[in-house]
Amino acid sequence: MKLKSIDWRDIDVESIENLKYDNLDECSNLFIAAFNAEPWNDKWNFNTARKRLEDIYKTPNFKGLVYKKHNKIVGVIMGNYEQWYDGFHYNIKEFFIDTNTQKNGIGSKMLRCLEKHLKETGVNVIHLFTSKSDKTEGFYRRNAYEVPDEITMMSKDI
Repeated sequence: MKLKSIDWRDIDVESIENLKYDNLDECSNLFIAAFNAEPWNDKWNFNTARKRLEDIYKTPNFKGLVYKKHNKIVGVIMGNYEQWYDGFHYNIKEFFIDTNTQKNGIGSKMLRCLEKHLKETGVNVIHLFTSKSDKTEGFYRRNAYEVPDEITMMSKDI
């Protein structure tokens, strides 16, 4: 189902669609190409990537979008929203663009489309984790995302 209700002149609405379960194989291949490359250099294979994306897809209150160019998926954003004391918060779990089409504004267009849809459905905050580099953190900063002072991500290998 295409998001026909959005009326943004700078977004090619016909190219942005809700992510469907049938898209997961194509999204998995794009995920592998994006995250096994610089700057991440991950080691995803089709099975692990497909399982990761399917797990996210099956999360309660899932919302995901795909950007299609010439009927091929070149961008994916996916996550879910959750109840907080001050309303609903959306968690971006994965966001990736075909490495051959990056730097063309597709990611920013997808973010604006997602933000508009989420706002219309009552979501008032978006959260995400990303690596500290100009390519990733810098992208979000250029799109008006901020690093909050009151929270940090911590981890421990066990």
